Amino acid sequence: MLKYVTTAVALKCLSAGPAMRRLYRRMGNSVGNRRRSSGVMPNYYVERFNRTVRIANQFNIVKDGDRIVELGTGWLHWEALSLRLLWDVNAVLYDVWDNRQLGALKNYWGQLGRLLGKDVTLTKEQLRRARSILEVVAKVESFEELYKKLNLRYTVNADGSLFEFPNDSFDLVVSAGVLEHVDKDAVPAFVSEMYRILRPGGTALQSIDISDHLAHYDSSVSKKRYLSYSDRSWRLLFENKVQYINRIQRKEWMDLFRRAGFDVMEEDSRYVDIDNVEISSKYSRMSQADLGCTTLRVTLRKP
Repeated sequence: MLKYVTTAVALKCLSAGPAMRRLYRRMGNSVGNRRRSSGVMPNYYVERFNRTVRIANQFNIVKDGDRIVELGTGWLHWEALSLRLLWDVNAVLYDVWDNRQLGALKNYWGQLGRLLGKDVTLTKEQLRRARSILEVVAKVESFEELYKKLNLRYTVNADGSLFEFPNDSFDLVVSAGVLEHVDKDAVPAFVSEMYRILRPGGTALQSIDISDHLAHYDSSVSKKRYLSYSDRSWRLLFENKVQYINRIQRKEWMDLFRRAGFDVMEEDSRYVDIDNVEISSKYSRMSQADLGCTTLRVTLRKP
């Protein structure tokens, strides 16, 4: 619990004003890029690639010429490039600030390339396409060169809105580890905007990490530790602006998706046992199953 508390204090300090938040992001990008540019790719990136490819093939949600947008494209453009390796799509890479790390991107995609045909199963045609695109990725010297060669567009909108995109703009909206960071008061409108920018018949492929992110720093506490705190206690003691999480739970997310108009095609979520977690009255009306969800992974369709 000590690491949990000290991490919360440190992140609150780094949230103290725009200057500190800019410093945090600059430091995070610099240190993170150095580490990821030469480090071993975590295995969950392989899992994410395999899941994206499986769903795309199983539900036939992507084809050459489609327009896709990755929300919160982050360091590596992982979700969009996973699809671009196998289909000739036009992709928009959307973020609220610039977290791009070219050295990390080239290192991790190079490692994935060495797993193709081994830990990553593809058809012969998919394997040929993927290797061809990865050769391009390995040789680029800038993000601008990468975008030009692969028909990608990068955009940053600090207010986090999707208003710049017209109705029915995309065949697919994808994100991973992003929606939990959207301000809880803005989430309903954001989900509705995702629905608006999808064409009829389009798909939203979403993976939401609804675990306690402070527990990532302290393995001694439950991944759903934050369920113990009221809104007031969480806001005063633990919430921060540089690694903000909205604490929205599985049932609430599913209700938001359905109210926006989405049909659920598939759910493939992850859960933990929360029997030893003291549950705040804030969550008293939710089921143990919903509260135990740590990763909500859903495939949604706009009718």
